[in-house]
Amino acid sequence: MKKIFILLISVLVFSCTNSTKVVFLGDSITNAGVYDTNVGIPNNDELVYPKYTGFITLLSKSVGENTELVGKGIGGDKVSDLLTRYRDDVIKLNPDMVFIYIGINDVWHKYDYGTGTDIDLYENGLRQIISDIKDNGIEVILCTPTVIGENKGEFTLVNQFKDIETMEIMNDDLDDYSDVIRKLSVEFSTELIDLRKIFMNYISENNPNNSPSGITTYDGVHLNDLGNKLIADEMIKFIN
Repeated sequence: MKKIFILLISVLVFSCTNSTKVVFLGDSITNAGVYDTNVGIPNNDELVYPKYTGFITLLSKSVGENTELVGKGIGGDKVSDLLTRYRDDVIKLNPDMVFIYIGINDVWHKYDYGTGTDIDLYENGLRQIISDIKDNGIEVILCTPTVIGENKGEFTLVNQFKDIETMEIMNDDLDDYSDVIRKLSVEFSTELIDLRKIFMNYISENNPNNSPSGITTYDGVHLNDLGNKLIADEMIKFIN
């Protein structure tokens, strides 16, 4: 009887201390995922308060106290950048799961800086990252890239004007790169959040004035409160 009692206590202690760690790997959108409008960000010796609350912060309000959310987003990152840091930022942290959300800069930077990512390198780089992370027993959830501009037509992104033809090419690229994510999800039997489809469907139904931003983003790329909520609403399904 005493042994049974000790065993029950051990089980209860273990269940109470059992925790879940979730890592979010990505670019500036993921970096901003930890923003909280009530928490200032140090900038040139002063605190700047974000205008929007990030999706990771939104998630933190919906998960249990034993769930740790770790943002690992860096502005400007592409797949090539993730290749240099995923071991430190994911594998060494030994999380239970990781959300991989990358692709905007891989497309966008091709047309602004000539430093984007060819689609075959995008696919092969992600294949290496996914394979290695899964081999370490970590659950992988893939996210397709969202949008560059919310309208059909011309667009100015970070003071760089994009004509209709360039916008159409970039949107076609985002569709193709999203197809890569969908393909890899099947190949590696991962969960998938098809953000590209979710955002495009929402914008098509809620942008009657064909605005370049202001629906799910504040600048055509980076998320406003609604965009963050759309992502958080999808991710929470896999965490809880």
